[in-house]
Amino acid sequence: MRKQIFTVLLVLAATVLLTACSATGSRPGGREGAGRGGRAPGEAEPSERDQTLARQLPAAQKLAEVERLARQLTHYQPDILLAVLRHLQSIPSTQLKSAVAGGRYGDDFKQWLDLALEVRASVFDGHSIEGAARRWAENHPGHVIDRTAFADIATIYRSQFSSPAQVAVLLPAGGGLQAAARAIRDGILNAYFENPGHSMLRFYDSGDSTAAAAAAYQRAQAEGATQVIGPLRVESTLALGSQPAAGVPILLLNDNSTGQNGGGMPGVNSLTLSQSEEAGAVADRALDRAQHRAIVLVPDNAWGTRIESAFQERFAAGAGRIVDGARFDNSGTEQDTMLTQLLGIEASRSRKQALQAWLGIPLGFEPYRRHDFDFIFLAASPEVGRQIKPLLRFYDAGDIPVYAMGRIYSGRVAATADRDLDGIVFPITPWQLRAANRSGLGRAKLPESALSSGYENLYALGLDAWRVLPWLDLLRQDPGLTYPGQTGFLKLLDDGHLHREPAWARFSAGRPLPYHWPQGS
Repeated sequence: MRKQIFTVLLVLAATVLLTACSATGSRPGGREGAGRGGRAPGEAEPSERDQTLARQLPAAQKLAEVERLARQLTHYQPDILLAVLRHLQSIPSTQLKSAVAGGRYGDDFKQWLDLALEVRASVFDGHSIEGAARRWAENHPGHVIDRTAFADIATIYRSQFSSPAQVAVLLPAGGGLQAAARAIRDGILNAYFENPGHSMLRFYDSGDSTAAAAAAYQRAQAEGATQVIGPLRVESTLALGSQPAAGVPILLLNDNSTGQNGGGMPGVNSLTLSQSEEAGAVADRALDRAQHRAIVLVPDNAWGTRIESAFQERFAAGAGRIVDGARFDNSGTEQDTMLTQLLGIEASRSRKQALQAWLGIPLGFEPYRRHDFDFIFLAASPEVGRQIKPLLRFYDAGDIPVYAMGRIYSGRVAATADRDLDGIVFPITPWQLRAANRSGLGRAKLPESALSSGYENLYALGLDAWRVLPWLDLLRQDPGLTYPGQTGFLKLLDDGHLHREPAWARFSAGRPLPYHWPQGS
């Protein structure tokens, strides 16, 4: 019942906010902390000089300025400390870590750089600040910044990053993408209601054509939008992704047709659930384990061709080699024949028959498989995977690692049926992995779009699309920084694409459990 009420509330909220009606939404308020144009209680007013220096000085001069400011910090002074953090903000973490490791600066000053690194890594999630404060105090006993001061300055610093003043969401209200758009919409709404800040959220129908999406974008711009999320159709993302720099910043929700995502256009970013990116992540992990020889199994369709190509490209770039492969029919009628040929079982039988005919006597025989590969890459549905994995065990390949695409998991725990998938390692969104182990009560609070097989990851995409907005500038300034999203761990690349590193799971007793890749393999 609670799930139904929550879903109804989300739909009602979306209906009210939908700008197909001409009503202007009101700004939500009542939240503590800084939004657009506000500051958290106790936060120092940033001086014009501080902000100008932070923007214009090169890294060496900023570090020199930080040295000067740090000498003034004989006790906890939030205004000076906030200026320190602002000056260091545009220096990537990799440079700060190099400065800490180098011999140019003294230990006292290096502790301020450590502080900046710790604060920066903790502010994405307000719940992680207390844990970071505890670690800081344990690692820097006696420092002028104690546990309480760390938590305070991290909270103040976090309040500097607020959501845009008016966000326009461009999603199709009908057509073939309606269900997907509904899941993304629910995720955005849920994240917005959790933390609206001082932002206004409005929805626009992007329609089923490029022209309709462009018209929605222009209307949102005319009505005061300062940030756009969407659209969803590939053709529309290509068109809007080429908007001039003077336009409203866009966070695209799909790859464009050129495969360049954001394309490097100023103000254009992209956040997607790219399957090609997922296949590349599998290749990277195998290469990290010095596994350079693969057998590839993909379905005989357009999706299988695209996934095989993406995997092969990334694998070959790391000196990996596909020794063999096969394409299967999703009906699952010929898996046994396919595997006996691919694993060399059929060839082994043929050699036995030839030898037996030559000797003229019956021979005892046990066929053996080939051993010239390190792992199997599998792009398959759960149904096909449940056929292939037991056959691999039957043909003495049960000890060979099988790395699958995330599609191997249906999105619903089915422990009895999925025992046949035990041992398979696959990428998964953090949202899905948590949902697989969430209690029934926790799941009951979620809208249907967050639970429906095939759409739960799109709900997570909506959560991330809203939550990452305040952090885009910081991620752009620090390419080494990772945002812990619900779809994966996100890094902003030079082309504006939020690269997604997934979480990993392994089937055990039919359940997807967190998997941690062995170190140093």
